[in-house]
Amino acid sequence: MGTLTYTLMKEYCRFQFGNNTAFESVGTSATNYYGLWVNRAYNHLTTQDRFLGVRRDFFFPQLETYSAPSTSDGVKYVETPSDALVIRQVYDSTNNRLLRNISQSEYLSYTDRSTTTAEGEPTEWVRNGAYINFHPTPDATYALEVHYRKIPAAMTSDSATTEIGDEWDDVIVQMAVYYGKLWTSDYEGAKVVAADVNDRIASLVSVYGKEERARHKYLHLDETYKDGFGY
Repeated sequence: MGTLTYTLMKEYCRFQFGNNTAFESVGTSATNYYGLWVNRAYNHLTTQDRFLGVRRDFFFPQLETYSAPSTSDGVKYVETPSDALVIRQVYDSTNNRLLRNISQSEYLSYTDRSTTTAEGEPTEWVRNGAYINFHPTPDATYALEVHYRKIPAAMTSDSATTEIGDEWDDVIVQMAVYYGKLWTSDYEGAKVVAADVNDRIASLVSVYGKEERARHKYLHLDETYKDGFGY
């Protein structure tokens, strides 16, 4: 989705360090620190909601996706997608039903959660680390849609681009420069770059907020407050 390639991002970052090539092959592992800073900036931008002391409401529509696992008879869980940051919803597409998200304590309070004689069509789910547990324990194979916010993979290929919009390319470069300034103890320089990054992010977040305000959730209760039967 991005326009700048991984190579160009590293080059733009290096330019702001006076084209210093010393950071391109450091230590016995020959680490390219420009690449390290770029990927760290990319990861933090897409996985954190607080940066440089300011809480941000980051919304990346390109990172909203889903997987389609199926339950198994007598197995109380399916695996969480390996790249999942946050599970949004779990939908039973066999029965056309949105499952209700419950807390871990509520799930543990069900004494029949592992009893094979109490199996049935799942109506509730809870994320438990690498698994999504269901209640009741499924009594058959049910097709699911697990909707989630993904963690984008780090860029490794020189021709790679980000999975988010190209409007974020410059932000990632500047964030990478910010990390570089910190790592090289240029704290005054980092402060100047941080102000620029905050300004760029604030401008983009407000633009994405316009799409958020068009959603029906501002007029209705969020889907997570519905029970397993849609009420």
